[in-house]
Amino acid sequence: MWRKLVLYEKDYEHLAKGIASGVGIGTIIGAIIGDVILFFSIGGVIGIIVATILSIFDRFKQKT
Repeated sequence: MWRKLVLYEKDYEHLAKGIASGVGIGTIIGAIIGDVILFFSIGGVIGIIVATILSIFDRFKQKT
């Protein structure tokens, strides 16, 4: 169980890139639409979700 909660170096890299790109894209979209704070937050959350999915996919890929 604890092994699933451990983040490896590659997971941190995915997470950092996911948050940065999500927040960046969210800020740009928010500036265009007019609600920067909302889209900044949504971009960060989507970045975390995508980074988590990529990390899980990489773990399954390495096992096979």
